[in-house]
Amino acid sequence: MASEPQHLKQGESLGAQPMSLFARLISLALLAAASCLVAMALCFVVAQVRGSFSSGGWFNRFWFVFFAITCFAGGTFVVCRDWLATKPERLYLVVVLCMTTLFSWSFSVRELGWDVGTHYRNILRLADWEGDVEATTSDLSIIQTNPPDVGDGGELRTIDAQEEVLDEQDAQFATTLDRPTGLLAYATSVEYLPYALTMSVCGLCGLSFSRTLLLVRLTGGIVYSIVTFLGMRKLRWGKMLYAAIALLPTAVFLAAELGYSYWLLSLCLYGFATLMGMMQDNVRVRIPSLLGMLAALFVGMLPRVVYFPLIFLCLLVPTERFSSKRLAWAYRTLIIGSAFAALGVWLVPRLMAGLGSGDSRGGGTVDPTAQVAYILSHPLEYAQTLLRFVMPPLSMEGGVPDTEGHNLIGGFLSVEASPGLLANYGYLPRTQWPFTAVLWVVLLWTTLTDKDHTHRLGILPGIVSLVLCLGVFLMIVTALYFDFTPVGLDEIHGVQRRYLLPMIFPLLMFVGPTFLGLTGESRRTNATWYNGSVLGCMTAILLGSFWCSCISLIV
Repeated sequence: MASEPQHLKQGESLGAQPMSLFARLISLALLAAASCLVAMALCFVVAQVRGSFSSGGWFNRFWFVFFAITCFAGGTFVVCRDWLATKPERLYLVVVLCMTTLFSWSFSVRELGWDVGTHYRNILRLADWEGDVEATTSDLSIIQTNPPDVGDGGELRTIDAQEEVLDEQDAQFATTLDRPTGLLAYATSVEYLPYALTMSVCGLCGLSFSRTLLLVRLTGGIVYSIVTFLGMRKLRWGKMLYAAIALLPTAVFLAAELGYSYWLLSLCLYGFATLMGMMQDNVRVRIPSLLGMLAALFVGMLPRVVYFPLIFLCLLVPTERFSSKRLAWAYRTLIIGSAFAALGVWLVPRLMAGLGSGDSRGGGTVDPTAQVAYILSHPLEYAQTLLRFVMPPLSMEGGVPDTEGHNLIGGFLSVEASPGLLANYGYLPRTQWPFTAVLWVVLLWTTLTDKDHTHRLGILPGIVSLVLCLGVFLMIVTALYFDFTPVGLDEIHGVQRRYLLPMIFPLLMFVGPTFLGLTGESRRTNATWYNGSVLGCMTAILLGSFWCSCISLIV
């Protein structure tokens, strides 16, 4: 087993002594029971102080779950404090499972994320394994819903009424959906398979529509939690930077809502953590680890092949880490072959759909072929549009958040609009600035300090990471200019800051103290306090920001 990083060795004995498995399970069970009792008491006290909730009683199920999970997550830091120094990934798993459960429960039957109707339709098409894909009236209400107006959060009685209506309408046949045809269609929809499996099991068990929707959402959160936990175990150092990125409010929100992001983010984090773990240990790499890393990145990026150039970071594994040069060449050939395979997965459906077709949500004036001709004939105009869109000094609307439905003109990378990247809760009210400011501090702090300063990676990985991430970003922007923006427009439509999330970990992991020249004597930091402060701060940000943007508004 790899030794603990030098910068976290001193003071580890200050943590609690390890508990037996039986004692820990008993402690967590008692903590869960106590948390529920405290949550019920808090609901009662709040109702007495502010008056009854909109349901007419003292009990608010959303507030109850929030209070219970807050108490349980906080108590876990005490009960399992011995994990902080030696196994922080276990405490991370508890935190991320608590938060994805809270988010999934709080969404109920509301559509708070992006393109939920489209994702739900794709899940439904895969959930029926034989015969026609029959959609009920309840299914159709989710599929056809436009972006909702949930700025007021919603009254408890309104949400309860919506659930009752959808549960009753779930038995009413509405329409038949087309089933995916061909192996390629299923391969490019692989991210929906866990959702579809859960939906099928719920159907066999006869669960109501609202409970099924909750469990389907929770499936993505569970997959995200487990995969990122396994990725965190691959690291010898950098675990807190990894945890801070995986616990960003936007990432947890996307993991708990229907979509492809849970799949893309979790598998990319796992793959890049495996890569970094290989570069941290001065031992020969194993073939199963190499294949697992490449498989995770390839399958994870299938929903959005535009990220695939990031897989070339895997070429940074030194040749001397392989048992033979033949194995090293085979490994690099496999990476290049994967790139061509991914290109084919992206290109074939586009050719079958026709070169002139774009995203229908962009409007009837979208034509990728004509857009390419426009850029080739007006390269300076497009360059000006691109610069205005990206550069904060040239921004025109840097403060416009993604949640308002505006198509951003400029300031995509401006600090003012950074909540759209770090703490974006979809169509819920925008996260308050203090939470985003603390997130920037945590990311900066872990980037500079959560490293083994005696282990030098060199400047090359940082340069390669910067170039690849910049290239992928420009590809995303240009792709949406092709597929989503009317021909010749001096704006770029459809780009959202959440598209940057898969690039944050490899960028910050490689661009750190070594790249910035901050090497030298290692820091002597107590692991318990260091890991506990990062995990505790991220938990507090998640709970506080979600309370302000969602829970406190459900009355």
